[in-house]
Amino acid sequence: MQGQLTAVGTRRFASDASHDLRSPITAMRVQVEEAQLHPDEADWPQVAVALEAGFDLLEAIVTDLLALARLDSSATSAKDHVDLGQLVASELRRRPAQRRIVTNLQPGVVIAGDRLQLSRLLTNLVDNAERYAAAMVRVSVRREGDEAVLEVQDDGPGIPPEHREVVFDRFIRLDTARNKETKGTGLGLPIARGIAAQHGGALTIQDSEQGAPS
Repeated sequence: MQGQLTAVGTRRFASDASHDLRSPITAMRVQVEEAQLHPDEADWPQVAVALEAGFDLLEAIVTDLLALARLDSSATSAKDHVDLGQLVASELRRRPAQRRIVTNLQPGVVIAGDRLQLSRLLTNLVDNAERYAAAMVRVSVRREGDEAVLEVQDDGPGIPPEHREVVFDRFIRLDTARNKETKGTGLGLPIARGIAAQHGGALTIQDSEQGAPS
């Protein structure tokens, strides 16, 4: 991963970011303006709920943009000795599961890295898997030779081979069967890949019997 964006990449990223920030702002403005047209008939508690959802999306986008900025700056990460299986087990225990999660965590898979960033990588992958899973997500950790392997697999419709690199582009949301929700920021997988690269690893999408393993 390059340490800095090119000038063209910076302009494209700024344009995409501006579009994604404007969309929830525009939606929130429309909701308020429509309610103000008929204030006595407006369902103000419902308007408040809708605005809160818009604020949540804006906060998520800004948080992800800051994470990408840190990755692009090639900021030095803390290097802890992290037991990957223990990290996965701990993070999965604390998160409210949206789908049934099955784990297969090989003990003693220790890597050098930033614990917080590795937790973010896992969270992004599991969030993505839960978003598209039919019923179940599998998370595994194992050692293959000198490499540590973290695999997250969902039982959803999967990603066509021709789109498996596109999904790592920033702000990309595929118009496919997997795009049944729009709650994501379109930055989760690019951030996860950036964290993997910063740790000397790689993040890819591979074939499986069902779903999309990473």
